Amino acid sequence: MAHDATKGETMKLLTTTMAAIAIAACTSAGAHAAPAGSTKPKADLASCAKPVYPAEARAAKHTGTVKLAFLVGADGKLADSKVETSSGHPALDDAAHQALKLCKFGPASARGKPVESWARVDYIWQL
Repeated sequence: MAHDATKGETMKLLTTTMAAIAIAACTSAGAHAAPAGSTKPKADLASCAKPVYPAEARAAKHTGTVKLAFLVGADGKLADSKVETSSGHPALDDAAHQALKLCKFGPASARGKPVESWARVDYIWQL
């Protein structure tokens, strides 16, 4: 029975990871439509490691959603990230930051040239 619970938790975390990565790949922080010839930053999905659920958060049964804003530089590297909405649990917020740092990105472009751009991602932590 314990094996089934662990398998279920692993599937939820995997689903959470894929949802977070998909959001990162598709969501831009800009409120306006991008000009013609512009693109948004893109995450290399294969490069994003599965987030590690912090042991102390798991033991305390902490769950929640961390909303991160992140800046992808013109070089495609993560230049900055910040918590827009906390999960309410610092360990989960930090784990989301750490997971995001492991992703590789393609920069946004404007008029065919790479530019820095902000995007958003939600990390949903559930047991």
